[in-house]
Amino acid sequence: MKLITAILAMSLQSGPPAPVDNQYEGRAPIVGLEGPSSDACPGIGRISGFEARKGDFIRVRIDADEYAPTKDKIDLSTLVWLCEADKDWQGIVYPIGENQDLGDCRVSSALPVAEPYDGPCQFGWVPAKYIDLVAG
Repeated sequence: MKLITAILAMSLQSGPPAPVDNQYEGRAPIVGLEGPSSDACPGIGRISGFEARKGDFIRVRIDADEYAPTKDKIDLSTLVWLCEADKDWQGIVYPIGENQDLGDCRVSSALPVAEPYDGPCQFGWVPAKYIDLVAG
């Protein structure tokens, strides 16, 4: 009985459990893959080429997998940076909110070494077949 009392007393002293962060951002696309003589993300694309359901948007996934959770939805015709490709999936970087545009994403200049995207814009994965190349 003394052991149970001691365990209960210790558990009450530790307080409530720490909150769990369920906001997994996902696998960031690698930027700078084409070396220090190219832009970190070498192309710009436009979301298109799909038959929209429940509105004109595409689901952005946390990883290059159709079963990966959706992290965002972006509108048809949105311009995005084209970064790492993974089979039939395209890693993208894109502005969020009305006060941000493509130039704010910090991927239009070269990097000395390739690294996961860690900039101010949003990132994720979409099927490459739904992107039309605009520049790059």
